[in-house]
Amino acid sequence: MSLYAKINSENIVENVIVCDDSQIIYFDGEYIKVTANTNTPHIGGEYRRDAGKFIESKPPYDSWILNEDLKWESPKGPMPDHNYDWDEEGQEWIAQPIKSE
Repeated sequence: MSLYAKINSENIVENVIVCDDSQIIYFDGEYIKVTANTNTPHIGGEYRRDAGKFIESKPPYDSWILNEDLKWESPKGPMPDHNYDWDEEGQEWIAQPIKSE
């Protein structure tokens, strides 16, 4: 079984499925097999044929850029850890309090 992304004529990911390689020919549309080199596909994301990679939809921040690995990143680089949010106005990562239960 393999992961496949269905893309439309504009190279936008419409669906992601798990399918046996021998059965993918029975599905309508164009499906791209996901490998370790393609990045992870996301519905609404794009497939870049020239690079053979999927790109997530751009985050809602004007300042973010597409890096050489075709992944979106902030001007300050990746998130320091999972307890941060991006502050577009201040152009920085802001630590968020850890919620206790």
